[in-house]
Amino acid sequence: MYEHRKHRCCIAFTRRRVNNGFSGAVREQFDFSGMKKFLLYSFFAGATLAGMAGCAQVKKPPAQARAAAVGSRFDQVGLVRLYAGEPCASQIMFDFHGAGSTVWLAAPRSETDILTDAAKKERRVHVLGKWRRGGQSKCSYVEVTSAELTR
Repeated sequence: MYEHRKHRCCIAFTRRRVNNGFSGAVREQFDFSGMKKFLLYSFFAGATLAGMAGCAQVKKPPAQARAAAVGSRFDQVGLVRLYAGEPCASQIMFDFHGAGSTVWLAAPRSETDILTDAAKKERRVHVLGKWRRGGQSKCSYVEVTSAELTR
């Protein structure tokens, strides 16, 4: 590995020169400032992704009220929203949120105008109606007979 020389000082000098060459090669191969930047950017990217994932909201379907017997009366006050989904019956146009559950509503033209206005303005409504069953199983909704805005 080393050249044999007669003087000790030459051997030590040769040894020092070989070590400097090795550490220089290592320094070039592993750029620590570049590694620091890489780790820093990786940390910020991971923190950003974790923050975005934490803000994401999983949209779960609203709790459907247990349907009463077909033809029984419905009389509640609550908030109404336009139905955002594929209804199990073509008449369903609204979600009614009241008493801790969600009920699907179908309404004739005059009540549809009232319910649509209430949904847009986020106003409470008093809804009267009758329970109906849709064509599919587990598809129950309220056929609105009367709707009026409340305070």
